[in-house]
Amino acid sequence: MASPGSFLVLLEPDLKSPEDLEGLLDSSLTRGLTSGQAEEALRRDGPNELEKPPKPTLRMLFAAQLTGFVIVLLACAALASIVVSFTGPKKADALSYTTAEAIFVIVVINAGISAWAEHKAGDALEALSKMTQASTTVLRDGREVKIQASAVVRGDIVVLRTGDVVPADLRLVQAEDVKVSEMSLTGEPDDVAKTVNLKVQGPDEPMTLTPENMVFSGCSVTYGKGRGIVCETGMLTRIGRIAQLIADDWNNKPKTKCGCLPDCHPTVSATPLQKNLERLGGRIGAIAVVTCVIIFVIGLALDRADPANPDSPAWLNMILVAVTLAVAAIPEGIPLCVTISLSIGCSDMVTKNVLVRSLASVEALGCASVICSDKTGTLTEGKMTLVNMWSGGVAYDVEGKGFDPTVGGITRENTKKDAGSDMGVRSALLSAILCCNTTLSKVKDPETGEEKWEPKGNSSEAPLVVAARKIGFEENIASEYKRVLEIPFSSSRKMMLT
Repeated sequence: MASPGSFLVLLEPDLKSPEDLEGLLDSSLTRGLTSGQAEEALRRDGPNELEKPPKPTLRMLFAAQLTGFVIVLLACAALASIVVSFTGPKKADALSYTTAEAIFVIVVINAGISAWAEHKAGDALEALSKMTQASTTVLRDGREVKIQASAVVRGDIVVLRTGDVVPADLRLVQAEDVKVSEMSLTGEPDDVAKTVNLKVQGPDEPMTLTPENMVFSGCSVTYGKGRGIVCETGMLTRIGRIAQLIADDWNNKPKTKCGCLPDCHPTVSATPLQKNLERLGGRIGAIAVVTCVIIFVIGLALDRADPANPDSPAWLNMILVAVTLAVAAIPEGIPLCVTISLSIGCSDMVTKNVLVRSLASVEALGCASVICSDKTGTLTEGKMTLVNMWSGGVAYDVEGKGFDPTVGGITRENTKKDAGSDMGVRSALLSAILCCNTTLSKVKDPETGEEKWEPKGNSSEAPLVVAARKIGFEENIASEYKRVLEIPFSSSRKMMLT
């Protein structure tokens, strides 16, 4: 999160020229920040991400499992059993406390299984989210590099292309027919045209919510390309301020449970199983209390004293009898049976590569009849591959998967003969690669150390570049054909011209 002090320096960045911001942020519009400057800014301002609620620890998850009504009812029954045993004639006998011990063991095992399952699922989901973090292209040391969006800092020069999501609040310094969807901020579905122009605001003119020379974090670029200098990151972006307002409203509302436990807000929806168990626990508790009162009143009316100790008062004996009946009425096996059943279901889902954060959600998922999901990047890898092409009246198959241009080739559809030297194939792919701004290069995975091919640029252009490299076009082929004009791709025109 950016520091509050730095926010005051960049108040109304849309009213400042790119050169003024370049000086204020100690950056360069042509070379960006140096690696050292970026590291220092990241240490000073923190990562470019919205504040997240602290991850519940295993101890907190364990404590949260003990707040259910049925569990509290079992704990009260165990304490009552201890009181009955302690006030009875066999209070020195350890075996007289076995009922309470068994109930406590069941409660601990039940809470332990649930807490451990949710803790492991949370670790797996956190690791998965790190693998799928959004990335963006910035200028560092004069070169375009791809970094995680969380590593973007103030002063970075971000390269924007069609389809990119803006990683932070930017003041545009270059814009070629840039249009941005600001639906997440304004709710308006129409794309907004952006320019680099510095608009002078009149004294009586109201401040614009989304100035035309600014693009904001979370908005997507729907058209054109450009560059912008990062003005604010993290919680100081427009979307961060909205998140802060929501968080303040959330924190000001009353809680139903202990504030130190997760899921303690009243709007957190319970699953059907949790609702039914709470309802069952309430009914059992009410029946047990009513039964105890009736038994106590009847016994007291009949003056039923303890046969083993006739001198003791009848009311004391009836209290012990009523409490004993109440303990016997509590089904201590229900929570453990439910937890074990859900754990088995959770284990079965893990074998199907499904992560379950909460055990109760297993049952809720079983109640779902329709699941709606965004396909790209959720049900797929989010990687497009060219598999077929058509040129000069001939159909061709493109072999190979992924972005590795050394695997597979291009063959005729019917004969399966190599077609890498066909003029129709080479002319079509040459035209395609000259209309692409995407590059393909080998990068080293920082975790495994393995080298892999990775495109930098638009995801729709990547498969065209890969196919062109399969038939021998070099990475610098575009430099042999000087580009004097470019009309970016648009969904209405369905083409790009150079």
